[in-house]
Amino acid sequence: MKINAVIFDMDGLMFDTERLMKAGWEKASREMGFTLTEYHLSQMRGGTRERSSKLFEKWFDGAVDYDRGRAIRTQYQREYIEKHGVPLKKGLMELLTYLEDHRIPAAVATSTARSEASRYWDMAGVTPYITASVCGDEVTKGKPDPEIFLTAAEKLQTPPKQCLILEDSLNGIRAAKAAGAWSCMVPDLTPAVDEIRPFCDLICEDLSRVIPYLDSCGSSLQSP
Repeated sequence: MKINAVIFDMDGLMFDTERLMKAGWEKASREMGFTLTEYHLSQMRGGTRERSSKLFEKWFDGAVDYDRGRAIRTQYQREYIEKHGVPLKKGLMELLTYLEDHRIPAAVATSTARSEASRYWDMAGVTPYITASVCGDEVTKGKPDPEIFLTAAEKLQTPPKQCLILEDSLNGIRAAKAAGAWSCMVPDLTPAVDEIRPFCDLICEDLSRVIPYLDSCGSSLQSP
């Protein structure tokens, strides 16, 4: 199947921000006196604020204020980025340049709200490469529901089956597969464990490794 468009997740995929979120949540847990494990963090990655809030309610029986914890996490992340800039993931600019040179449109589909996401795109200098975008505050259902990817494909005027979706989280890769697109996992903090592999058409070590798959037969993607 020929790939006519590529859809990017943002946090942990384009930008190395999942580590900042993890550090921010660890700060919140210390200040608020609760325990947040890697399992908890992996279940929240890629999901919406509403979904994570419900998970907190389930995990902690209402004893932990999710909004307060998230505010601490967000402040930590913002202060880091203001001081150090947006950390780019390996291969991002190489892949974006390739897509531009080959006239393959790129979209971003992120659970982050537009006000924050667009600010990061501008700070990182990637806005000119983005043809379309859908943000978490613009959909009614978050990942692992495929709505955000289906909306991005619609904005690109490209059938989902002709899109390659790049993701780093379990919620995201499940949403990509449910959308009927080609799904590629580029692992970040969540490894490509057995639970995830059935949802992945491809697994790439970093974003630059996506290029050979797009280049192997024009833009006709071949399973590894």
